[in-house]
Amino acid sequence: MRLRPNQVCPIHKSVSCCGRELMPNPKFIRLGVQRVEDPHHPRGYRELRFRAEMRKLLNRKISEQNGICPICEEKFTDYNDIVPDHKRCKGMGGAWRDDHPDNIQAVHWWCNDEKGSTRMD
Repeated sequence: MRLRPNQVCPIHKSVSCCGRELMPNPKFIRLGVQRVEDPHHPRGYRELRFRAEMRKLLNRKISEQNGICPICEEKFTDYNDIVPDHKRCKGMGGAWRDDHPDNIQAVHWWCNDEKGSTRMD
């Protein structure tokens, strides 16, 4: 009988024995931010943020951008119209999802829809 990848071996009390490889646990940089090792990424890892952390990052980006959308260059008037945008998105050769602060910008939702998977340089 074979053991499942995440099942503890009753003999060795381990999940990496009997011909199984150790499953890497995701590393949390801080609560709400997960680091995923990715050898194909220039940094060697990607960051995934939960909703609360993304909201905090979005608030910080709004103040860094002086309340201006970088795509249409108009001031933000309603917080509900603002969404996070990935500068280097999957469609342009980016990672599936990389929520690193350098890759996120605050934009209007309609600007993000119009932009799609194109890079704005």
